[in-house]
Amino acid sequence: MRGRVVSPWDLPDTSVQRADDADRQVRATDFLLMAMVPLRVVEVAGLPLNELAMAALVGLCLLRPARGGARLPGTVVVPLGGLLALLTWSGLANDVDWIRRVGHVAVCCGLVWAFGTGRISLRSAGAGLAASLVAVIGLALVGIGGDSYPGRLTGYLGDPNAGAFFIAVLGVLAVFFCDDRWQVRLAVAVPVVAGLVLTYSRTGLLAGAFAVVWVLLGRRLGPAGGAIMAAGLVWIVDNVPRSLTTFGPFSDRSGSDALRERIVAQEKVELAGAPWYGNGPGTAKVDIRDLEFFFHNSYLAVRQEGGWLALLLVLGLMVVAFLRLSRRSRAGDLAAAGAQAAIIGTAVMAITLGEVLLDTPMAIAVGSALGHALRCPPEASSDG
Repeated sequence: MRGRVVSPWDLPDTSVQRADDADRQVRATDFLLMAMVPLRVVEVAGLPLNELAMAALVGLCLLRPARGGARLPGTVVVPLGGLLALLTWSGLANDVDWIRRVGHVAVCCGLVWAFGTGRISLRSAGAGLAASLVAVIGLALVGIGGDSYPGRLTGYLGDPNAGAFFIAVLGVLAVFFCDDRWQVRLAVAVPVVAGLVLTYSRTGLLAGAFAVVWVLLGRRLGPAGGAIMAAGLVWIVDNVPRSLTTFGPFSDRSGSDALRERIVAQEKVELAGAPWYGNGPGTAKVDIRDLEFFFHNSYLAVRQEGGWLALLLVLGLMVVAFLRLSRRSRAGDLAAAGAQAAIIGTAVMAITLGEVLLDTPMAIAVGSALGHALRCPPEASSDG
């Protein structure tokens, strides 16, 4: 029997295939720089070490070629450019000190670009995050790195709630991108789950549980059903009855919950008088009895800094990244499902933390999703 004649238009993109092969090797620079991300409380010359590392990684990627000549789709470029322009305008219009804050957001946008064009090795990034998270959690258990909240895991993560955000989002990416072998993934998942539990963060635990639900069940839905389920999971977190959030080990949280309610109430007062472009970058803070607190809701924090338009741009970016992996996730690609779970975890954590939607883990989650979408189709590769 004569073989089928293959059209030259059907030939595979060898540059993409070579990139996929190279991505299975660990790149030292990506590994080491990504390993610095969980070190939240470490500073160099007054600046966070993890942000300096991410700025260095973005700068390094300026010298690297894109995977197979990849470019970010317009549905990603527009939100990134629009967000930076809007926050800059808001800073100027409100006459606030905006440069450092916009610089932070620029680094986040750079990470989305670098990951989304294949300039960062996903395997190396996942391995770096895995090694660092396991080390940071282990060190915290023996009291190294600080203990600002006795009884709750902190260490180099600093704050248990912010730490839970980093573990829930970056931990999922670490598990599914560090290696394709289930034994390695399990070896990373065990300490990550233990660390998340030991933060005693209610929202963090829900984010972790929803990640599991998504990987086991949600990913099997189509784009529409998956999007509805993801939105539903986020809605549940914002509508959990108080009786379910103050039982057992969380029974002593009534005082902190009352303070949170006062902070959120003051956040809404701040927003009531904000112009359409927000009150400016870096202004997501409130004063309660002469004490300054950061916003405790990242959706409101983004509105405070850049208005409704800024929030829509950020959420649009997350939705685009999430949907670009729907086909792969439904086809059984666990790494795709893991990237989607990280985005869900980000959306969940944003309900009770102020610095989430414009922070590094969000950018890494969105960028990883876009970068994974560049890999060869799931039917032509293993699950990761």
